[in-house]
Amino acid sequence: MMRFFYHSRRQNQSGNMLIYILGGIFLLGILIVLLKGNAQEGAGIDADKIAVSVQKMFGDAADLERGVNNILSRNQRSEADIRFAHPDSVVNYGLITDEPDRQVFDPTGGGVEYKAPPANLNDGTQWQFYATTHIPDIGTDTPASSRAELITVLPNVTRAACEKINISLKQPVNLDNDIDPVANGCIYDSANPFTGTYLSGASTNTLSSAEIPKSPAKELCVRCNGGTYHYYRVLLER
Repeated sequence: MMRFFYHSRRQNQSGNMLIYILGGIFLLGILIVLLKGNAQEGAGIDADKIAVSVQKMFGDAADLERGVNNILSRNQRSEADIRFAHPDSVVNYGLITDEPDRQVFDPTGGGVEYKAPPANLNDGTQWQFYATTHIPDIGTDTPASSRAELITVLPNVTRAACEKINISLKQPVNLDNDIDPVANGCIYDSANPFTGTYLSGASTNTLSSAEIPKSPAKELCVRCNGGTYHYYRVLLER
């Protein structure tokens, strides 16, 4: 009788131990699922923030183009008259009080409010403006007479934002490849911000069409030397 009782007790203990083990495995599985779900949820939130900021950026860039067109068509100023002076700029684009009707960010000029770059896109560097680079298949495109477009650039974009930008533009750009470098930069010459002068002919930096899957690309995000990423939009085709 004692032998049977001892044997039954050992069986009960073994059964209980097995239940504890299975229960522990089950709880561990739930914990892993919860942790994975939280990680994916966080990544999803970040991706959503970038997507919203990218759409806002597209809208802000379109407003800049509208401002340029207002100066040319409404105010009858020349393309060399256009100016981008604004109080937040660390680049010398002149004074906004200098002939306000040619200033993009003056109500009597382009009529556009200057807006800082949306959050979640870059390192906080402000919008910049250049006329040193020709974009392939836009404007005058023959090698002897190619002319630089007037472009706005949002420098130092994150790779995640750059990918989202190009996905939104349906541009399958390989961001592991640098585009052809130009003086002092990539798609622009950082030493020569726009103050009325456009490069033309042989002196114009020309973006290589090999790095633009779908040309013409009025706007795009590209990778430059050193692994930095930059968004540009053409404000005036030339």
